[in-house]
Amino acid sequence: MPEAPDVSVQAMRTLCDDIKEAIARGELPPDAMSDLKRSIDETRLRLWASMEAAKSGDPAWVQDFWLARAAEVCLSMVERLERGELDRPSPRARELRAIAERLAGSLAQRHR
Repeated sequence: MPEAPDVSVQAMRTLCDDIKEAIARGELPPDAMSDLKRSIDETRLRLWASMEAAKSGDPAWVQDFWLARAAEVCLSMVERLERGELDRPSPRARELRAIAERLAGSLAQRHR
């Protein structure tokens, strides 16, 4: 019998905390980090598909989900930039700036 969702979520949170601590201690080699990222990406996509299927009758939920995730990613980027953890002059940073400016313009147009 599958675990209740809240038990599974708590187990995932505990695992994430353990992984975060291992990263901080430098115990995860680069190859393991790549494998971990792939596993997380796959899990995220499966979870998203399950959630989307469960809420398929509510298009507003899908929009709210995407906007909330995008806001979380953007805030994380701002915080990392402010702490100096990301290289501002990198080509990817310039690409991100162009996309962010385009996004800001698109959002501003929708509210006029």
